[in-house]
Amino acid sequence: MAVATFLAFGLSQVYVQAGLPGTSPAPQRTITATLKTKNNQPVTINGNPAGTGTTILTGTTIETPDQTSAIIDLGDAGTVEIGPNSKIELSFDANGNIQVKLVRGCSVVKKKTNGVGEATVATDTVTDATDPKKKQAGGCLLPNGQLGSFSTGVGVGTEAGVAAAIAGAVGTTILVARGGNSSEIEN
Repeated sequence: MAVATFLAFGLSQVYVQAGLPGTSPAPQRTITATLKTKNNQPVTINGNPAGTGTTILTGTTIETPDQTSAIIDLGDAGTVEIGPNSKIELSFDANGNIQVKLVRGCSVVKKKTNGVGEATVATDTVTDATDPKKKQAGGCLLPNGQLGSFSTGVGVGTEAGVAAAIAGAVGTTILVARGGNSSEIEN
């Protein structure tokens, strides 16, 4: 009888301890990152081709080919937009913090208005970060390692705008090289 009483008392203490509030860790928020590309154009994830709907894990390297941009949707944390011909290293955590290392091209992180965590876009020499008043960070990698701004963003569907800007720059270069007179015709 004494042994049974001792065992009953011992087991009840285990159940009481397990049931006390605050003794179990709070469930972690899960961030799911999903890839989206225009017309399901493939991009490269850690060296492998991937298309719209692919789940992205933290620590992933993402490369977009020429004329293909991508968006990584991080749910409540926000989005990461990657321009054509770009390469980033993406990390994020359960607290909604997003880190983008821009290796080549253009990228911007956009936090949701009610988003959690902080976001940074960094090169080897500079970092741009969000704060409570600034909901986006990023830019285009310049030859000196700094971040340059861009006016239209890099979202899915802006390839035509990027191509037009490049064509305009090439056209201007040709005009300058020819002396600036576009009405001259060489024979």
